[in-house]
Amino acid sequence: MNNLSFKVDIKATIVATILLALCMVIINFVPILAIIILPFVTVPATILWYRSKPSFFVTVVVTLCVTVLFSNVYLLTIMALMIFMSVFIGQLLIERTSKERILYLVTAFMSILTIGSVLILQIVGKLPLASELISRYHDLVVSYFEMGGTFNSDVEKTLQASLDILQASIPGYIIFWVFLLVLVNIVVTFPILRKFKIATPVFRPLFMWQINRSVVSVFVVVVLMSLFVTKENVVLYGIVTNLQYVLEWVIFIQALSLFHLFVKVKKLPIVVAVLIFIIAFIFKPIAYLFGLMDIWFNLKQRIKK
Repeated sequence: MNNLSFKVDIKATIVATILLALCMVIINFVPILAIIILPFVTVPATILWYRSKPSFFVTVVVTLCVTVLFSNVYLLTIMALMIFMSVFIGQLLIERTSKERILYLVTAFMSILTIGSVLILQIVGKLPLASELISRYHDLVVSYFEMGGTFNSDVEKTLQASLDILQASIPGYIIFWVFLLVLVNIVVTFPILRKFKIATPVFRPLFMWQINRSVVSVFVVVVLMSLFVTKENVVLYGIVTNLQYVLEWVIFIQALSLFHLFVKVKKLPIVVAVLIFIIAFIFKPIAYLFGLMDIWFNLKQRIKK
């Protein structure tokens, strides 16, 4: 016990705890400010994880205990997720990982945790199911068309197809917003971390990004599992489906990296480059294929030659 106390940086622990508690108070009473605050929440915890893990654990325990006092399950969930994010970033910084690898690894981990948290909140009844929200929106739109006297079977089919696509896209939207949060966090907090003498990497150009080949193996396993998992098995179906969304996003980034190298090597005009990226976003399944092939067969080496 004395050894633990000796390793705990009392001053840093107190400062970090106060900062995190202040963030909690602001988010609890003015939720809209979370957009500004969340990218900076990881700074105190990341510094502690990097320098003194005992101090980190003391801060986390105190912070979460204080969070519980607010009786706000959403705030508790957000703080827990941000603490996990701090651990991921801090550990990757300790391992001297490249900035782009930090971006996609933290995005992948945080996407899984975020989607998992949403599923848990839905299971315990703290969040409505996506199907319920879609159903309410469906009824609202139907009543609007009925008031105008323009509702018919064709409108119903079109509306239902659109809503099915929207519901299937929800995990993708979550991953996209998590990606933006992680990207903004890295951009705005790494200069702050450098002020505390924590070595942080710089972004390499997109064409130099390279996803580990093991991602393909995991993706194949997940796709095969998705063929045998039914919607009746809610938990496993949710895990497999959402993990597939996360891996597809990682593979898509690799595809963009491949296209960027092609643009650079061929010295294509900016207009053509922008057009290629737009097409990649529109025809994502084709982009996924290029991403998979690049990860597995290293197409970039052939383009360079």
